[in-house]
Amino acid sequence: MLKKVGTHAYHLKLPSQWKSIHPVKTSTIPNRHQEPHPPIIIEEEEEWEVSKILDSKLKRGKLCYLVEWKGFSQASERSTWEPTKNLKNCPELVKDFHSLYPDKPGPNSSRALFFMVLGRERNYQT
Repeated sequence: MLKKVGTHAYHLKLPSQWKSIHPVKTSTIPNRHQEPHPPIIIEEEEEWEVSKILDSKLKRGKLCYLVEWKGFSQASERSTWEPTKNLKNCPELVKDFHSLYPDKPGPNSSRALFFMVLGRERNYQT
């Protein structure tokens, strides 16, 4: 950014090959790239923390969830479709999602839900 032009506009320094793009951007706050929070370490592996589950669908017969990740400000990075196996460390969020949206695609029972999420049986109170 070169300078502020008016109350809601900014003159940007653009590469010379971008001649077709106007160098003044209007905005109340200029977009700034913000690094996401660092991943947490679980069982010696990096893992990003799930903020919430937004949706579910069957993709080629497999259950997938639309996951919102903590610490990502860009909409394109904030939410991704993930297979059930990637949610093994947040079974409570999966269970809460299906409690709120029982008509959304999901496992047939709460026991099957935890089996799918964790990949193995554990004793959980439902």
